[in-house]
Amino acid sequence: MAVQQKTTRRATIKKKKRRSLKAGVWYVLMLTALSLLAWGYHSLDSYLQTATGQFELESIKVSGNDILSRADVLKLLGLPARGQKLLAINPADVRKKLLKSPFVKSASAVHSLPSTLRIHVVERKPLAFLYGRGLNLVDREGFIMPVPALSRVWNLPVIRNVPGRLGIQGAVSTAPGVHRAVAMIDWINRLDAPLPQLISELDFSPGTYLNLYLRDGRTVLRVSEKGYKKQLYKAAGFFKDYVDFKKQQRPAYIDLRFDNQIVVGERTKS
Repeated sequence: MAVQQKTTRRATIKKKKRRSLKAGVWYVLMLTALSLLAWGYHSLDSYLQTATGQFELESIKVSGNDILSRADVLKLLGLPARGQKLLAINPADVRKKLLKSPFVKSASAVHSLPSTLRIHVVERKPLAFLYGRGLNLVDREGFIMPVPALSRVWNLPVIRNVPGRLGIQGAVSTAPGVHRAVAMIDWINRLDAPLPQLISELDFSPGTYLNLYLRDGRTVLRVSEKGYKKQLYKAAGFFKDYVDFKKQQRPAYIDLRFDNQIVVGERTKS
């Protein structure tokens, strides 16, 4: 019995020694791994610090811009076209500066090593001119923009005489009438040709109906503000199937407010 107890005690001691050895090995391995990680982080940080000083900006690629020119984008950023340290340019700062333009809806910037900064902008798309304290542009969200100094023809309708304060440029309009007008134009643009191309002006002067002027400057569509969708849908079919402006004299007005009929007011002969 005594011999058996001694043998059991020795085996237990050996097991404890093995466990201690394993624990010591794992401890050494963990210390080694942590040291390697720390060394790797330090090396990576040193490399990035060195790279920041090595990669020089040689070109800026701008995409998505239509209203803004490349020169406009660079002016907003205050960046030279080349010569600056590429990785010193913070993409978040680039985005923030671009969003100060009333024409920019969203923007992004990425480094393209070794020497290029790539910028992509998503511009707001003007839906109509908005007249109030001068001429402005407005998009489908009711966001008011200035008219840019571009040598282009803007084939857009004009919104006039919206009641209330329109708001300021570079922000969404505070006037409910602007949003109603924008919704009406958005609806018109979905209808069959030629109606969307014929509308030149929406007049929201107070009254029993709204006047929508055609591009000929002589004919007016009369619609009610609440029932305009059905009425303009009816007008789209009327212009598509029955009206030939090349052959007939333009009427003075076309009243669309009545159910199951369209009232055409002929122009009086002077």
